[in-house]
Amino acid sequence: MIKPPRSYYDAEFGEMRIEDNYWTLVQCAVLGDRRVPICVDFEQGQIGELSSLQREAIRQALALPPDVLRITAPIVLQNYDVYRDMIGDQEMPLLANPIQIWDQVTFSYIYVPPHVEYDLHIATFELMAKCDWEPEHGLEVRFRNGVADNADQIGETGR
Repeated sequence: MIKPPRSYYDAEFGEMRIEDNYWTLVQCAVLGDRRVPICVDFEQGQIGELSSLQREAIRQALALPPDVLRITAPIVLQNYDVYRDMIGDQEMPLLANPIQIWDQVTFSYIYVPPHVEYDLHIATFELMAKCDWEPEHGLEVRFRNGVADNADQIGETGR
């Protein structure tokens, strides 16, 4: 029986290793002071098959600006506020400064989906995280063309 490869070397992004059923780049994205792994699903499940949009999404994830958390905070805070209003939880404090939202978030990884399978026409990646206000479903922040445009519970963000 032939064992599938556990690592792959990409000429642009370097080594990738299979971890938890995802191909994970050895190099990480940097969000604020945190290093976040980048996980990729190859197009059509073929090892080494990255579409041009996936490549662009990975480049964008690796080149996030130093103030990405400040820029993205209002979108995540909006998710927090909607959730807070929906469940009427007085235990969830109003946050005076949007940047405080990141104190309640633990980054898991950045996910680069197969663009062809999802019929995505814009370079897209998703920041997957755990969040204090919805521990069961976590948080997914979608970036399109390197800019966060949606935050919702994991699996709920529209494609």
